[in-house]
Amino acid sequence: MRVRRMAYAGIGAVLAAALAVSGTAYADTPTRAVAVAPVAPVAVAPPVISAEASMVHLRKLMSFAQASNNTRVIGSPGFTSTVSYIKQQLDALGWQTTVQNFTTGGRSAANVVAEWPYGDATHVVMAGAHSDSVAAGPGINDDGSGVAALLANAAAISQAGLRPQKRIRFGFWGAEEQGDVGSSYYVSHLASGESRKIDAYLNFDMIGNKPENGRAVGWSLYVEGQSNGLNAPFKTYFAGQGITVNPSLDTDDRSDHAAFKRVGVKVTGVSSVRSLSALGACYHRACDDLTDVSTSSMALGSNAIAAAVWSLAGTS
Repeated sequence: MRVRRMAYAGIGAVLAAALAVSGTAYADTPTRAVAVAPVAPVAVAPPVISAEASMVHLRKLMSFAQASNNTRVIGSPGFTSTVSYIKQQLDALGWQTTVQNFTTGGRSAANVVAEWPYGDATHVVMAGAHSDSVAAGPGINDDGSGVAALLANAAAISQAGLRPQKRIRFGFWGAEEQGDVGSSYYVSHLASGESRKIDAYLNFDMIGNKPENGRAVGWSLYVEGQSNGLNAPFKTYFAGQGITVNPSLDTDDRSDHAAFKRVGVKVTGVSSVRSLSALGACYHRACDDLTDVSTSSMALGSNAIAAAVWSLAGTS
């Protein structure tokens, strides 16, 4: 999550000028789709995802930062390793992946977009997290937590052999910390009419916060989901866990959902913070490492994602 709101006037012109396809840092050839016969969707309840299912990925992200001057900022070896790892994990799970390379501010960056190849491709449920950190630290909560939870969900979907009614797509965005550059790049490069096929975009930026100053973790839902109905499955999940959530977190468009919101896609998101004034003592600092996340929060966040994605995609 970024420090302050960015100006978006003339976003098309800004992107055209600031983003140049790089093609040198990462393999960007889409994985080949395997032809399959249509299968009727079968109602399946989401699995219970363990904390370890996401923590294993956080430990890898931390190792990439440790080998890169304690950072995974775009243009660093830590970021390059993060992108490669995300793609390798998803490819091994049978997801169709594409890497979008771009540059911003003279530094190379990339998005990884992954699609589960089942369900109606004209109705897409999309979820995303950002894969970069600030230069000052490894970004394990911000936003390694979102990345790790999505990878855990990708594994759960694969292991279940899920056949949803709608298509499920995950986005792992580069250069969020520079102003949502990766997600804006993705949205601006969608073919004509493709954004209208995205029924929902769910954002997961900082979902691993630990209790601080004697206060429990404060779970919040983005305010946009109050009016468009997307907060409903999250509310149901957290209520079932006995957790009261803040249903109207105003992020001031400081994360990747903003790019989708600007083109009319319904958006919401979940965060383990009470408000933007309580982002945690290690926010954007070197101490945003493995000690800055709660395994309990990672389990809750991962399962909240599963509850919402499986419900919205028509699987349960």
